[in-house]
Amino acid sequence: MAGIPESLKPLTPYMRLAKQFEARDPTVAYYCQMYVVQRGIKLDSKSPEGKSFLFKLMDSLENRKKELLEQGNDAVTNDTIASAYIETKGLQLFLFADREDRASNFDDKVIKSFYTSSLLFEVLTQFGELSEEVEHQKKYAKWKATYLERCKRTGEQPIPGPLQKEGGEEIPGPAGTLDRQPSASSFNTLPRDEPAVPYQPPSQPAYQPPSQPSYQPPSQPTYQPPSQPTYQPPSQPAYQPPSQPSYQPAPTAGPPSAPGQLLVIDSTQFCSLNYQQIEAVQKLCRHASSALNFQDFKTCLENLTKAINTVRTGQDG
Repeated sequence: MAGIPESLKPLTPYMRLAKQFEARDPTVAYYCQMYVVQRGIKLDSKSPEGKSFLFKLMDSLENRKKELLEQGNDAVTNDTIASAYIETKGLQLFLFADREDRASNFDDKVIKSFYTSSLLFEVLTQFGELSEEVEHQKKYAKWKATYLERCKRTGEQPIPGPLQKEGGEEIPGPAGTLDRQPSASSFNTLPRDEPAVPYQPPSQPAYQPPSQPSYQPPSQPTYQPPSQPTYQPPSQPAYQPPSQPSYQPAPTAGPPSAPGQLLVIDSTQFCSLNYQQIEAVQKLCRHASSALNFQDFKTCLENLTKAINTVRTGQDG
């Protein structure tokens, strides 16, 4: 295909990314080019050069789609599958780069992984608005790639992980960093040894909660009505108060789990889920896993709770 016209030059990184993925992951390459078509129509669909380039790219994509369908690739006809696939690919690269960066490994592979993940998260926008979490990851990956590449160029020692203000608030980076794109020559190839499977955190010994005595509700004495003298009306038998059963506390679902106690979930209560609901549960679990990498336990629990409720009730959240 002829070179990209000047009016569409901002899309060059995505065409380069498609070429790099073409052999080893045709699905990613296909949707990178689909993104170029969608953005290209908005940037320039009137000039002869722009129209010629976009029409040729659309013809190429149509032929590529037929080839992928013949190979049994359903992602090119199902946006739900495609969106989950591209997001997973970007997340793999992001988590790999973030883990290495926090370990103070700042080599070219880390820089390229951050940069590539930011492009893939942007490609994901063709399916709709990004979640708040993915939007943050996209901006952070873009900044981190630029920041590390600048440190490499100037000889500055990079700071691992997010930068912090005095109050502990995270900031995206040095002033003006987000406004500069990494030089194209720095990212001509994708990092080798890119994780081929979803990132797994380092193994850790299984958590053993501290031993605690099982909860026993406070004992309460059997209820007895207050003692009263027996009423003796004239020519009437002695009054007997109506019998009442011994007071028993109302049954409850059990005390809330204290720190260190395991939460027991009834695994026999669940519903049959359709394909869209299964995808939603899988996505919530991925978000929970990602939150753990940032030690955001509140978000992790919220996503896991929504996933469990969906499996048990068949209703979202």
